Amino acid sequence: MSKQVVIIYGPPGSGKGTQADLLMRKYNFIHFDTGRYIESLVHDPKLRKNPVIRREGKLFDTGILCTPSWVLKVVREAVQKIAKAGYGVIFSGSPRTLFEAFGDKSHKGLFAVLTRFYGKKNINIVRLKIRSQTSIKRNSNRWVCSVCGLPILAASKLRNCSFCSGPAKRRTLDKPEVIKVRLKEYEERTLPIVKEAKKLGIKIMEIDGEPAPYKVHGQIVKRLKLK
Repeated sequence: MSKQVVIIYGPPGSGKGTQADLLMRKYNFIHFDTGRYIESLVHDPKLRKNPVIRREGKLFDTGILCTPSWVLKVVREAVQKIAKAGYGVIFSGSPRTLFEAFGDKSHKGLFAVLTRFYGKKNINIVRLKIRSQTSIKRNSNRWVCSVCGLPILAASKLRNCSFCSGPAKRRTLDKPEVIKVRLKEYEERTLPIVKEAKKLGIKIMEIDGEPAPYKVHGQIVKRLKLK
């Protein structure tokens, strides 16, 4: 079976990262989490003196998307390495802007790179749909491990990670006022990618992201025809 590309889109809190991780664990994909990678860069103490990192960090922490040309360069380099290693790849929420997705006269967008290495027929977009109220509720109650980054269930009374026992933390991105900015960014800058991709003949799958994660996962597996 040909290696697949799965691009999962959805508003904040729709479960993009969770669904990507589930597919990665069961079907031998590489999950390239652009948001988490960028977060690790802009919050790296060793890079604080870098003016580009400082600039991108200010954008990131306020919920505004980072500079598209910078993000495209980082992601494009990573994708080429993953493809040459022979793995399928999953993106959770990336590419995030039309420029990152399709580039311009001077820059190749991510879809061009993916088409080159995987073929257009093997690129799939999964769009998770949830209500804005669900997005705000899920993100406002989110805790993650400060060591390994894994999520900690909001319903749990524990404030330590069940995997590595690291202390929990709240992300700067999960403040209600920042979530509203992120929702607007998603609607205005990311969703248009889905419409353009559809015009190019990329497969689009719309999935209800409101149910429990395992139910959403089952729907994605069925639609992707994974075995």
